[in-house]
Formats: sequence, C-alpha cells, structure tokens
Amino acid sequence: MASNAAVYKRRSQILDLVNHRGSVSVEELTSTLGVSAITIRRDLDHLCHDGSLMRKHGKAVSVTYDATAMPEKKLSEKDDLNIEEKLRIAQKAASFVAENDIVFMNSGSTTLCFLRALRDKRIKVITNNAAAIASEHSPSIELMILGGEYREQSQSLVGEFALNAISNIYADHTFLGTNGISLEKGLTTSVYQECSVNQAMIDHTHGQVVVLADSSKMGKVANFVSSPLSKIDVVVTDAGCPDEYREGLKALGIRVVIT
Repeated sequence: MASNAAVYKRRSQILDLVNHRGSVSVEELTSTLGVSAITIRRDLDHLCHDGSLMRKHGKAVSVTYDATAMPEKKLSEKDDLNIEEKLRIAQKAASFVAENDIVFMNSGSTTLCFLRALRDKRIKVITNNAAAIASEHSPSIELMILGGEYREQSQSLVGEFALNAISNIYADHTFLGTNGISLEKGLTTSVYQECSVNQAMIDHTHGQVVVLADSSKMGKVANFVSSPLSKIDVVVTDAGCPDEYREGLKALGIRVVIT
C-alpha cells in the first residue's frame, strides 16, 4: 500500500497536470504516473469530492483553469519586480513584530524582503520559504525551516511533512506574500500545494494575519484560493493601490496600511 506521502504527491501531480492543461483523461494520467486506472479513479473521486476538480466523460477537468490566469513565475524572476515597493512594505510589516514573537512566514520574494527587514529583533521565524536559508538576515533571528517536498520553481517546501510541523506550533502572527488579491476571490496563488500551507499557518495564529502585497497584486487572480479575505487582518501595500481596493478591503474590516 502506498504511503500517505506518496498518495499526496501523486494527487498533487494530478492537479498540476489538470490545471495546466484544463482537462486530462484517465488513460493519460495512468500512463504519465505509472499507476493503475483503478488507482487514478480513486484519486479523482477524492479530488472531486473535496472540490479540487470535476469529472466529465472519462476526464478530469479543472475547476479553476483560465487561459488568462497568472502563470507561475520562478522566484528568481520575481526578486527584482517592484523592489522599491517591496522594501518599503517589508519595513512597515517588520514594525508589527515585537521582541520574542514567534511568526509564520510563507514563500515568495516579498516575504524574503520582510525577513531582511527584521533587524536586531530577537524573534523566531518559522517558514516554508527555502530561499530564506541563503537570505541575509539578523543573527538575532532564530530561523526554523519547515521540512517537506521541495519545489524548485517557488523555492518552497510543501506537503504533509510541512503541514504536520505547523500543526504543532502556534504563532503570534503570520506574514503572507501572495500572487494576487481579489475582493471577490480573496488571496490566490499559482501553486496548489502552497494553499494548504498558507491555510495551516493562518489557522495556527493567535494574533494578526498580515498580507504583504504591492499594488501590482491588486485585482490579480491566480488559479488557487489560498485564503478568503475574512481571515486577513491587515494588508500592507504601497501608494499605487487603487482607491476601490483600499475602500473595499476596509469595508471588509481589514486594516490597510499604505507605505
């Protein structure tokens, strides 16, 4: 019998294929993943039941596929995008952290800026951002890297190992980067596997959930919802944020901080 980790990995691969192409047949999945049709159908039943995909005429069909949706970029491609705005956002977000806090931080280039901005604070940062290992940060910070399956594209750690680690921790605050913020759809990401990590961090937070997002993220929608806006307390953004988003977020009870 396959381990839970192997089943999780296979189902994640199925979702990656389906959401990349829009639809994939059972036969294609059987051939690509090297398992039986019975196993694939069992996986599809599970993924269909939890709303991750649909089944139609012997095919798995994406519930989120949109040819106009934001494709995933490599972390290295995002490092220099809107860097001045990211640095100001990171500096402001760092001011929310107090001595001896324990904070969750997810993957992404903006959260790396946040890590660097935490100068001389004695805190613990727990993250699935594998790029944080090589990132410059204050020696007073105790950095804890969650284990799990490594994704080269996003330089992040995902999967059951990471989720199990989070389940044993409660943080004072969570700081999240995101691919997009929509008033209707919430926070979205291009990576399905990172949704569960973001959600686990939010669920294991005593204090504020803070989103770090430059104005280019407003109105953007990626393929997967990582959190509804109802779970967000603060959005830190820049002066380019459109008024409709400032007012729309405030109307939802979210504090908007402009840098």
